[in-house]
Amino acid sequence: MPVYPHSSWTQQECWVCQLCGRSILEVIECKKTGAGREARIEELTRLVLWPSPAPRVLDPDVPERIRSAYEEASRAENAGAARLAGVGYRSAVEELCKDQGATHKTLHGKIRELAAQGLPGDIITALDETRVVGNDSVHQGVAYSAEELADIAELVAEAAVLLYVQPAQRRRMAESRKKRHETAQQNP
Repeated sequence: MPVYPHSSWTQQECWVCQLCGRSILEVIECKKTGAGREARIEELTRLVLWPSPAPRVLDPDVPERIRSAYEEASRAENAGAARLAGVGYRSAVEELCKDQGATHKTLHGKIRELAAQGLPGDIITALDETRVVGNDSVHQGVAYSAEELADIAELVAEAAVLLYVQPAQRRRMAESRKKRHETAQQNP
């Protein structure tokens, strides 16, 4: 184990992909815990600087305002801007609530409106968890971990699939069956 003069530090690592030969540049924040034989090095964060990670995106069946807010939040997440990402995912939820017809002045109220309209409980829970993360990020300055932000991003994506993608897929399949049926009726 290398000896470091400080209990925490930042290091850069450059890797070369054995498959494509491209370089990967990462910045890692580390912390030494314990002493002597009990000493351990803990990795706090790992940020890929190059190549820039692709942002998370939502399906084209999701309205543009929601997709745009979600992608911006993902870009902030990829840049290591945890608080900004939390606020961005909250913004995507606010756009989703508005698109679903919620009109209350607060996001919490909008989510309650959607619950009263009969949206499934797991979607309501996902939306509310995202609201809390965003509020904590903007009002209390909480920087949630990369894993927590990734989970919130997945919750928003799952809600978008249930509210937009699956209904659009069902509509397309129903239209396809209807056209096939009409064609079959015209050509007995």
